[in-house]
Amino acid sequence: MLGQTIPRPHLAYSLTEFSRILELPISSLQHECYKLERLGILVSAREGASRRYRVNPEGPSIRELTALVVSALGAEEVLRSTLEEITGLESAFIATTLPLTQSTLSGADGSIPLVLIGEIPLEQIDAAQERVAALLGLDPSQIEVVFYLPEDWEERVRQRAPYAVWLLQARRTHLVGTPID
Repeated sequence: MLGQTIPRPHLAYSLTEFSRILELPISSLQHECYKLERLGILVSAREGASRRYRVNPEGPSIRELTALVVSALGAEEVLRSTLEEITGLESAFIATTLPLTQSTLSGADGSIPLVLIGEIPLEQIDAAQERVAALLGLDPSQIEVVFYLPEDWEERVRQRAPYAVWLLQARRTHLVGTPID
């Protein structure tokens, strides 16, 4: 359950959705959700006839639980999961390799470029930066979001613009869509 909710803190799930996704009986999930809610790890809200659960970003030990989920599922898989619901996202990569070490921080200032290509609403770009930072255990200021409309990215690559070339030549971890070279 935490492997589903922690990478997707912006989404809430009903017991029926959890049951379908996790292939577990609702009765077992209901008991687990109740316990996790009492511990402050999940929060819930009634929506119509159902109760929807989401991870509590202020919950106790959320950083440790996030690190555990990232370790168990792998950073690439968790990052893919957190980006999968972004409207209009065609391609995404981070200009570093995973797992992170101090020597893999790519930007000149130690920040990590997160490249998003697509027609994406601004609020989703900001939310992606925060979610990626949280999953990597970083402050959002350490993630440098680099956003391109698809035609702008293609033009910069075609013209061999220095920053686009640097992004493509850097070690990177592809997360969403087809890699663009």
